[in-house]
Amino acid sequence: MNPYLNKVRPSLDIESASKVAPEDCFLSEGSYQDGRLALIHTEAQMLRILGYQTHVSLPYAICINYLQALDVFTTTENGQALAKKAFAHLNSALFSPQLLYLTHQPPSLATAAIYLAAKEIGVKLPGEEWWEVFDVDREELGFLVVALISMEGFIAEETQKWSKTKVPLTLEDVQAWIDKEAQS
Repeated sequence: MNPYLNKVRPSLDIESASKVAPEDCFLSEGSYQDGRLALIHTEAQMLRILGYQTHVSLPYAICINYLQALDVFTTTENGQALAKKAFAHLNSALFSPQLLYLTHQPPSLATAAIYLAAKEIGVKLPGEEWWEVFDVDREELGFLVVALISMEGFIAEETQKWSKTKVPLTLEDVQAWIDKEAQS
């Protein structure tokens, strides 16, 4: 018996219970094997696309390590505020139309978030060019900082765009929106 079929099947009353076809409650061996093979094929395809690299490195832990290395938590009273602001920048970068998490390494993202958060809060970080210790050059740092700053404008545009229309929440609504966007 397939428990998932019962979840998608509508609830039955006494009269309609006798009219239920066996395939609505049971999964045949052939259907099971077809689904299993489709799942295995899809999984293999995904692994090939990912290059068999399933480990994901995120900049959050790196950000905390860098803040500790910069001795921010002990030398300044704004250490926690700096960490929160840096994490806020990292979170907003997830929604960036520039796909920052795909185009840049996590250490670079963490460094840029710390740099921007320190500038916004007014925390003086040690050293002249401290980001070079974390193997980030000035050009990449500048690009990432500009990208993080531009998120504010992107959010304003998206808010204005979606305030005029209904946000698609169901699969049908999303498909209709995609079709409409493809035509325009």
